[in-house]
Amino acid sequence: MGPRSKTLLSIALAGVLCAPGMLCGCQRRDAPASGAPEKLIGLGWDDFRLGEYNRALRRFEAAARSCPAASPERLQALYGMATVWNLRLPLVDQDKELAEEIYRQLIREAPQSDLAAWSQLALARMKHLVRPGLDPDYHQVRRAYRQVIEQYPGRPAAEEAFIYLQSTYVATLQPEPTRRAVAALKKFIREHPDSGFVSAAWSLLAVSYDTLDMQKDRLHAELKALETREVDPTNPFQENAWQYWNIATIAEFEVGDFETARRYYRKLIEEYPTDIRRFGCEKALERMDEIERRLRARLSNPGGGRDE
Repeated sequence: MGPRSKTLLSIALAGVLCAPGMLCGCQRRDAPASGAPEKLIGLGWDDFRLGEYNRALRRFEAAARSCPAASPERLQALYGMATVWNLRLPLVDQDKELAEEIYRQLIREAPQSDLAAWSQLALARMKHLVRPGLDPDYHQVRRAYRQVIEQYPGRPAAEEAFIYLQSTYVATLQPEPTRRAVAALKKFIREHPDSGFVSAAWSLLAVSYDTLDMQKDRLHAELKALETREVDPTNPFQENAWQYWNIATIAEFEVGDFETARRYYRKLIEEYPTDIRRFGCEKALERMDEIERRLRARLSNPGGGRDE
């Protein structure tokens, strides 16, 4: 057998060996999802988190088809379908119109359900989060958030809508809208101390106080945002290093509260010893020690010469 014949034989064998795999792969991609609706929905969300959007859609669609209208499982499946079309990546694969249609179908089937509230919020977020290079119509955005708050008072979706509504005023970086947001956020914190959105409210207050140049209040708000932050046990990437650094730098440079600054620089060093900001924390501790040394020397010798 010559070289040419051997090459052709190798190609033929490779084709024979690969064909079953290709066929199996095609069959796996095209196979309809099956199983109990609850299981399909759970697997669909797993696929969504892994970026397997087409497979997630098949699972959600199969679950929706197998359940009666307005049943809890069907509503969950519809919400999953809409979310995939709304948020899948890359952006060119999204279908906002189809997502909106499915959200509205869910709302029609069960208008007072919790998932209807979340769907209404998702529709408002779609008005707020526009494609790069475009500006949202804030009049429509605020009206959409208020609609969620008015239709579903006391529900988590309404509380989240309230936070987003106030963020539209804070984002203006103008004193009057910012003061309006500050008053609303403080009222929310007083009246909803156990809400899961209290930390977000404190964070917005911190941004507001920075706009208003109220740095002590800003530091207090950042501390409260960290204190009330809920821990998400399902998120392995949640950490506090950035919050520690932010609090420490505000305390050092904006407020002159070296005690608080030291505490959070040290917390960052101790809890995140490999963080890239560790060196900056160590230099900051040295810097504050040196400043205080010079101040003590000057106070102990007010008539003396310059410090060395």
